[in-house]
Amino acid sequence: MKKLGLIVLLGAATLAGCVKDIPFVTSSVPDDGKFIDTVTIPETRAYTTAEVHSAKSAVMAQSIGEAPISDLQQYAQGVLDKIVAVAPAGAPKAEIMLVGNSGPGARAAREGVVFLYHSAFDYLRSEDELAFLIAHEYSHVLLQHSADNLFSALRPYLLTAVDVALGNENSQSDLMRKAGQMYGSDLIMRDLLLPNWDRSQEREADYLGLDLMVKAGYQPKGASGYFEVAKEAEDNFDKSFQVTRNQLEIFLQAQFQPKGQDNVFLNQFLSELGAAANTIQQELAAKHDDADERAEEIFAYGMREYMAERTSRTVHKEAFSTAVKRNEKVLENYRTASEIIQILQRDDREIDFRVLEADARKAVSGTTEDHPYTRWAFAKVRERQGNLKKVVQNINLIGGEMLALPVEMKRAEILKSLGDVKSAYQRVEEVASYYDWPLETYRFLYPIVKASGNKVRENELLIGCVARYPQQRALCAGQASTALATGM
Repeated sequence: MKKLGLIVLLGAATLAGCVKDIPFVTSSVPDDGKFIDTVTIPETRAYTTAEVHSAKSAVMAQSIGEAPISDLQQYAQGVLDKIVAVAPAGAPKAEIMLVGNSGPGARAAREGVVFLYHSAFDYLRSEDELAFLIAHEYSHVLLQHSADNLFSALRPYLLTAVDVALGNENSQSDLMRKAGQMYGSDLIMRDLLLPNWDRSQEREADYLGLDLMVKAGYQPKGASGYFEVAKEAEDNFDKSFQVTRNQLEIFLQAQFQPKGQDNVFLNQFLSELGAAANTIQQELAAKHDDADERAEEIFAYGMREYMAERTSRTVHKEAFSTAVKRNEKVLENYRTASEIIQILQRDDREIDFRVLEADARKAVSGTTEDHPYTRWAFAKVRERQGNLKKVVQNINLIGGEMLALPVEMKRAEILKSLGDVKSAYQRVEEVASYYDWPLETYRFLYPIVKASGNKVRENELLIGCVARYPQQRALCAGQASTALATGM
């Protein structure tokens, strides 16, 4: 696996895995008997409202936003409530938050939030499979596992590279445009920002998740079924983005080359990127399992401990199918929005924009007219057409007081390009405070403040940025765009 390819490819290991033939280094799961009977549950900690908000906003800073499909969220919450009810004494409560993303998967925050991708209702076939996915994620909460987001070190570098693609006015190459389209996409969210659990933690969550779902009355075959359909969904998702993924990798390779002795900043950037990629590769190899191995182990465990339940219980399909059928139109609109984003990766000559615009209008029809996921797709169509005012109009139609970070930043960038710098600046100040000052907000605000001559605020931003991101001192000082552009 190439070092730079690692940036866009490595995250797929969160489900499918890319490390094989490495034995488990854990004795936490017994060779016989049920794991739930021997596991030690940490003492429940009551997280504050601010801590739960922080966990939620961390996800919204990495995604397109919630999927406000209340019926499906309530259905999933009902499944989670059944699992929590049979958990060991003192188990913490937890809530489901449905997130708009077409990539397979879910994630959990130890603060008691399970973030479930809307696509679960596309590829799963029964409530039992959904129960295993939710029980697995809740097990991370119950065991208070701490996830290492191994990709957080790469995020500033990736954002800088994409900035070059979006901001280089001297080049309108199709390659750069396609690279820029990746930012805020389902692929970036899935590949770069999902947590990677320690392999022993992932194994514990598999075993405890199966124990909990069976105890809650579900068919243990749902665990094996989950791995089967999730792997297929993962493969299909990867195929749909493969061309774009290759384009971005080529673009990054072209940028991450020495730019001459005089470009100190860029050479430092490349050196830090290489070091971060190497570190991630080593840590991932030491931590993560192959999904096929996990599937085999959980199947064997289920056969050993739950043979009676496997033969006596029926699969819970009816309620699941009814819930999906009841929301068929909403899910279809979400699938259309996902397809639109994928189509936008193509060359303009291959796109019939009249058809694409008609599809985008369908995606925002009915109950999804104000959903972040569908409106984002329509906004991307308008952006590709060069109609920036309508990009802003689409984003403004999204429901909710504070939108996901990529959406908020896109609106601010376009407002600035349209000359409404004041509104853009004021909004990003609010966004920065809400999301605890991510690097993107500093990089947007600093040049505006510097140009205004407000030295006090300029120094406040610079000091705050360096304090939070000491490895990005040059970016904090607004040197990224000029240094990188001159080196190209």
